[in-house]
Amino acid sequence: MEFILASASPRRKELLELAGIAFRAVPSDVDELLDESLTPSEQVMDLAQQKARDLGEKFPDKLIIGADTIVVIAEKILGKPQNEADAVLMLKTLSGRKHQVMTAVCILGISKSIERVFVNCTDVSFYGMDEDWIWDYVKSGQPMDKAGSYGIQDKGFELVEKIEGDYYSVMGLPISQLKRELKALGLI
Repeated sequence: MEFILASASPRRKELLELAGIAFRAVPSDVDELLDESLTPSEQVMDLAQQKARDLGEKFPDKLIIGADTIVVIAEKILGKPQNEADAVLMLKTLSGRKHQVMTAVCILGISKSIERVFVNCTDVSFYGMDEDWIWDYVKSGQPMDKAGSYGIQDKGFELVEKIEGDYYSVMGLPISQLKRELKALGLI
């Protein structure tokens, strides 16, 4: 069966290629609206499921991989910044503190009656940052499409003091865990 990645994320594409999984990327049309009645881990799993189900309806004979990533600090979710000021505010909030990056994955195969959802949580501690560094980073444009306004794989690496968990989950796809799940389901 063919895999479809329900994402336009270049990082997720890169990680699936690294894992040797053949796939086609088709972005989901789901509006990424959070259900505030759910916990952060439930919310990110819900978003991954929504993305997978959106494409599952369009490609019922394919295996869909949907994923979503959020940044959580003090039980507050930091999504993608709306503008530069929002990005600066998020980075100031994260400066010198520990937060969690949660990436959820949904594996969906409608014709095979498969739906498996899991979430990977990684703790990330940031160094303190001065305002000039934050503004330079935001002006680079790199944080504008990323949860929490940073990418660990770009200039955002300078922020990271310590990581406890899966580096690739922070990038947007816990690829080792995904491969294990796919093997357990007999899909690879």
